[in-house]
Amino acid sequence: MKTLKIFGWLSHFLWASMLLLTIFFGILVYSEFTSTYSESWFIEFMGKEIQNDSKKTYLLTFMLICFCIYSLYFYAITLFNLCVRKFEKRIFFDHSIIKRFRKIGIIFISNYIAVLILGKVFSIHSGKEITSSTDFSTIVLEKLDSPLGSLIIGFFFLVLSQVFKEALKQKQENELTI
Repeated sequence: MKTLKIFGWLSHFLWASMLLLTIFFGILVYSEFTSTYSESWFIEFMGKEIQNDSKKTYLLTFMLICFCIYSLYFYAITLFNLCVRKFEKRIFFDHSIIKRFRKIGIIFISNYIAVLILGKVFSIHSGKEITSSTDFSTIVLEKLDSPLGSLIIGFFFLVLSQVFKEALKQKQENELTI
């Protein structure tokens, strides 16, 4: 049970840090809405270079889609936190937990598909001269794809192992009762 408490604290910390990052990312997107800096970006959409008059629209579309993906990750972590709280109360097999796990799975699958499509459709560089250091779209999509997914999936399996360990204990206790 001590392990579940540790996972609860870790998932709460992850939730709080993602909330702060959501606020920061929201401010970043808002600042792009109000700036005129977007004309210096090199943007390709489906292999075609975007002209200066449409660059801001494409850049903002990309950033808003990334913000939505990030927000869905945040929602998945919130659902995960709610499941961990139930586990801490020794409620392991509940319909709400099953529904939440299903939603989390759907979120991760849809985010994976969205990031994959965005990576194929958009190519955004922060300057006209294309180098690996100016590749904005790839850097953002890698951050959305790898660490968040790996972390939550890792937590998911660790919590599941604890749940089944607890279920095995309860099963053995039930077998001993007459």
